[in-house]
Amino acid sequence: MYKLKNEFSINYDKKIIPDRLNPDLDKNLEKEVNFFLKWGYLVIDKALTNNQIIILRKTFDKTFKKLKNKDHKDHIDYNLFEYDKDFLFLLDNKPVIKRISAILGNCIQLHSASARLSRPGTKNQNWHRDGNWPVDPNGTPIGSIPGQINCGYYLDSLTDKNGPIAIVPGSHKAFFKPPKKDFEFPDQKIVYAKPGQAVLFNGWIYHRGLANKSKSNRRVSLICYQNSWMKSRETFDGPIISKIKKNGSNLQKLLLGSVNKW
Repeated sequence: MYKLKNEFSINYDKKIIPDRLNPDLDKNLEKEVNFFLKWGYLVIDKALTNNQIIILRKTFDKTFKKLKNKDHKDHIDYNLFEYDKDFLFLLDNKPVIKRISAILGNCIQLHSASARLSRPGTKNQNWHRDGNWPVDPNGTPIGSIPGQINCGYYLDSLTDKNGPIAIVPGSHKAFFKPPKKDFEFPDQKIVYAKPGQAVLFNGWIYHRGLANKSKSNRRVSLICYQNSWMKSRETFDGPIISKIKKNGSNLQKLLLGSVNKW
């Protein structure tokens, strides 16, 4: 007789799942969350220590020097953590995770880890959203709003010359995508991030990187998070990440998708 397999068996440690969905927020954190929910972005001061900035710059430069494929010499779209283990501290960097959890709840997961090098002469990006599906500013009837937050660690002080980040505050609530063109929104805001800061973007906010007119590179590492029941862009099954999924903390395992079923 054919025996059905138990497709609902759990093969992960239940301790990985947080006891509570929503963390307790102090007044300052609650203020930051409300700002993010309204405007779609948040700048975090002291997201990196001076030593972490040095490590990240060194690792970033070393990694990009090794890139030989001309089509990808300026960006890493997938599996940043597999390029060098010294990127790994960004996975669960406490100042950032604290805000991500405050906004999305404790059940969070990594969507992707990437990096971009904007060399001198890089042109303006077109306006875009990171999220691909339509969004309703009122969410769904039971209150669910797709949750995806990208975190940018800019390793060079952003100026008008090297290409700061342009956003349209509040645009994450717009029904439509921005035109993929090079133009200025009248209500756009220029973000001049500094090394050590992290910039959180709602995945649906209109944003773009501006042209690098300087003689130096502009470097950024982008770590994107989402609700843990959403599908990730990456599989997180490379050798470096696999070790973390096996031997890391409960939070690291959760972030890397060890909870494979709900």
